[in-house]
Amino acid sequence: MRKTIGKDIIPLLISIILLIISIGITLFTDYVLNYKHYVGIGLVGISSILYFKNKKVYVYLFGLTLILGIANLIDIYYSNIVFGIGPIKFNPIFMTLLFIFLALNKQLLNQIFPEKEMTEKDLAEQSAKKENLIMIYERKFESKTESELKNIADDKSGYVDEAKIASKNILRNKYVL
Repeated sequence: MRKTIGKDIIPLLISIILLIISIGITLFTDYVLNYKHYVGIGLVGISSILYFKNKKVYVYLFGLTLILGIANLIDIYYSNIVFGIGPIKFNPIFMTLLFIFLALNKQLLNQIFPEKEMTEKDLAEQSAKKENLIMIYERKFESKTESELKNIADDKSGYVDEAKIASKNILRNKYVL
């Protein structure tokens, strides 16, 4: 089985490039990396390995890495760029990387976090609510004329589906549609 590299690796590559720049600047200047950088280097390194070994765990770990970076708990770039609202600080580099990550990994994220499927009980409750609404509309529309009911039943009338169904039921029973 051969693993392919897709465009979903772009945020990880950008992170690696920023780390290489930071390490290079640290080697050739008097700038010193702090614990945030070392944690960032470790998480990006582990994410790089997981990209090829286990994509599902990669998505979790790299997503967590980006969220920690947004909250300014870790860093990957030698210069700490942040903006904040009061005491809360955000890192725009990580925000941009997270948006790119989510956009490029949408299919995998949908597989990992599928939408909740409705159970039979949920479907029965939804159906009962709909029937109840139809009955309420039928009582409300009883006194309406045939032309008013036909206007309501029209597909382009702007009424909710339950009102349209109720008016069609009344027309069928009362006026034989």
